[in-house]
Amino acid sequence: MKLLNGKMSDRICGTRQICRKIMTSRESIRKGLGVLIGAAGLAYPVCAAVCPRGKGDCPYPGKCFLYTDMDTNSICDYTRSSTSSSGSSSSVAVQTTSATPTPGVTTATTTTTTTSVPVSPGPNTLGLLPFSALLAGVLAFIVATAVLFIGLRSGRFGGRTPGPGPALALSSFFGLGAAEIVTYLLMDQNTSASLFAAVYLLAGTVLTAYAWRGGALSRTIVLGLAVMSVLFGFVFLAPLMPIEFVGLVGLVTGTQTLTPGIIGILGGIGLALITGRTFCGHICPVGSIQELAYTVPVKKITSLQGRYLEILRGVIAVASVVAGMFLVSIMEYTGVYDFFSLTLSTGFLVFAGLLIISAFIYRPVCRGLCPFGLIFSIPSHFSRYRLRRTGSCITCKKCEKVCPAQVAGRDASRRECYLCGRCSDVCPVEGALVYSA
Repeated sequence: MKLLNGKMSDRICGTRQICRKIMTSRESIRKGLGVLIGAAGLAYPVCAAVCPRGKGDCPYPGKCFLYTDMDTNSICDYTRSSTSSSGSSSSVAVQTTSATPTPGVTTATTTTTTTSVPVSPGPNTLGLLPFSALLAGVLAFIVATAVLFIGLRSGRFGGRTPGPGPALALSSFFGLGAAEIVTYLLMDQNTSASLFAAVYLLAGTVLTAYAWRGGALSRTIVLGLAVMSVLFGFVFLAPLMPIEFVGLVGLVTGTQTLTPGIIGILGGIGLALITGRTFCGHICPVGSIQELAYTVPVKKITSLQGRYLEILRGVIAVASVVAGMFLVSIMEYTGVYDFFSLTLSTGFLVFAGLLIISAFIYRPVCRGLCPFGLIFSIPSHFSRYRLRRTGSCITCKKCEKVCPAQVAGRDASRRECYLCGRCSDVCPVEGALVYSA
């Protein structure tokens, strides 16, 4: 009887623990959705303006990597028609024709007069000077980094407690994102976001790779990185890689100048040779929001083989190169910009549909549509640092079962490994699966 009561008690305790885990998961999802909704509401005022890419109804001016201003008129050179709001005055040439009477001959004399029309500069957000915005950004970085460093070292954010170096790297990543968002929101709305995006791209890639190297990344922290990058995407609309592919094509064909955004792209591709797909996994807002969508508790479709998605992506990449020669971005039709700028349109609905698919299929945009996904996969195949099995591996294959990209096999290529953290979290042997050279 005592044995029976003991078994019954164990079952009840086990059931309670499962219920607690379910409730905790639901609470985490609820909080995550709340953060995203709040981020979207915060970002909307920044994005509601006129785009200088030649599209009068475009809500994201100068926030893409295509932005370039060689003639320094504060208007993107891709603009077909636009009005500058950054100068103090503009000169308008007015051509007049006057007839000068001459006996027997009628001649027309054309004179050109220039009239200066004052144009008021764009207002600073919240009326603050750029120096004040920069100071606020520095303070935001210090405070956010310090708070997160203390939390990580104390283990309050779940998972393993990282060493001081990796903990500082992770804290700096979140602090950098917070600082750039604060600085940008307090500066002039006409400020180009390309430089901010390039810094976030390059620094974030290095910081997350260092944190992985120190064994500091858990699944919980990976989701936190995704939330930070999605928020960054809503505010800046700059590091949205699928759309900016045409800018890289333009650089190769000589129709695009070298901008901070393009430098960031090239630097990110170069870093992939060392760090693997840390950018795609943790920095890109498009990939990050798909990572969050896949956490929705629905039945997953895992039978879709990765190689078919890669073939589809290759075809789209070739088509994107051809279209990019004519300054046409095929990936723009995915509705990425409309979604992150909260512009209710057909494009918004298209990307919303892709997010719904992302709840069932792991990262369909990254693995099947994004041409940058193909470019980043090449150096990642040969990357120096990646997740590797050590001699401690007991071949339990738990990592292979949870890998959504199906690349956790012992001999599988890591070119499609997005460092989601699932494999390292389920590994039963400490040190059997590590991110190393």
